[in-house]
Amino acid sequence: MRRQGKYEDALSVIDDMKSIYNPHLHSRVLMKEYVTDHCVEIIAASTFWLHHYGRNDEALQLCDQVVDTMLPEIEAIDLVTKSTILTPICRTLAKQRQSGAAKKALELYRTHVSDPVALAGGKVHPSSSMSMCVSIMIILKCCSSGGEVYDDLSTDIAHMLNRKDPVFFETTCLAYFDAAWSTMCAEACLCLAKITGCNSQDESSALIKEGLKCLEASAKTLKMKKEDGTIVNSIAHSYYSQILSELENLSAPV
Repeated sequence: MRRQGKYEDALSVIDDMKSIYNPHLHSRVLMKEYVTDHCVEIIAASTFWLHHYGRNDEALQLCDQVVDTMLPEIEAIDLVTKSTILTPICRTLAKQRQSGAAKKALELYRTHVSDPVALAGGKVHPSSSMSMCVSIMIILKCCSSGGEVYDDLSTDIAHMLNRKDPVFFETTCLAYFDAAWSTMCAEACLCLAKITGCNSQDESSALIKEGLKCLEASAKTLKMKKEDGTIVNSIAHSYYSQILSELENLSAPV
């Protein structure tokens, strides 16, 4: 259903699954048999779907449920699974207007994904590479900073303007996080541009230009449609449209 963009139908199925799934009983068995726990991954993904459809209170309750009762069942070394679980949850928390939620997202991602991936170095699976972690961390740091300059801002700007991500990031991110990777990179550029705008117009302009370039790639990724002409991944396209609008507004002359 997710692949066909039938998110609301998928949410109903997930509700039924949650009534059966017991992370304490099932998670490690699934990990042993299938290398990952697809149940908790799809439950975590649904937090962002709920937020997208305006069911924000349910989304936040489910975020807490996953973090408190399901995440602890995942071994520390299973970084791919942890990343797949926490990325949609942290995106959901970062979208809240309260800075406390964004700070919680930053701490969760840093503790369970970013720092362990950095320690693992080249031993980690490419889908949880440091390059992906850095870009996601930039979004979370910007959201939790409340738009203020933070310590390693210049390092993050350099990363976004000089990164060379593997091509497969684009479709992997779309399949697991309902967003083109290029759109997430555009959001990181947007967040940084908003912070640097008052201090460095040159940096801000470069970031806006890079963000719009990323969105050109997103447009190609998201052009696929169903037989009836509707967009396949409506959530990813909505996210793309939002970031495009904000970047265009930011680039417009005052």
